[in-house]
Amino acid sequence: MAVACAATTAYADTLRCGNVLIETGAVQAYVLEKCGEPTSRSEISEPILARRENGTTYQVGTTSEQVWFYKRGQGQFPAVLTFDGGVLKKLEFQK
Repeated sequence: MAVACAATTAYADTLRCGNVLIETGAVQAYVLEKCGEPTSRSEISEPILARRENGTTYQVGTTSEQVWFYKRGQGQFPAVLTFDGGVLKKLEFQK
């Protein structure tokens, strides 16, 4: 188990799915094909704000990200994948 933890720490920007490594920049369809259906999915929407000359802000649009959660095998930290525009932008492991 110590080896698995060390590998997770050393390769925190990759996720192993079978014999494939998933890295930031991968598209959702590829991740789904290689890793299967995530344990859960959620979507986070946030406003895009602009600042006026007087310092006040106003909303000019919204942006959304999809967050996929993969519960992995015994002794492995769960993986949290964040997609923006269908592209993997962030890969984290929960401790």
